[in-house]
Amino acid sequence: MAYSLTGEVVMPHEIAIGEIYVPPLMLVAVLAYVVTGLLSLCLAKLGVYSLLVAPAVAELSVFVVVCALIGMFIPFV
Repeated sequence: MAYSLTGEVVMPHEIAIGEIYVPPLMLVAVLAYVVTGLLSLCLAKLGVYSLLVAPAVAELSVFVVVCALIGMFIPFV
């Protein structure tokens, strides 16, 4: 659930970009994809992926966590 600054529950609604209605979850997924890509690039430069058995599963897990964090802190979702 998303809450407003006054503590009221805010219902999710579509966001209009021009004449196209975009669901909030799609915007969260795109933003999480960008953040995960940047984080993945940083982790690859540090050599963290060489320590993992399944780097693709780890990257998917990071994507899910980032989606959840963005969904918790953005009030329109």
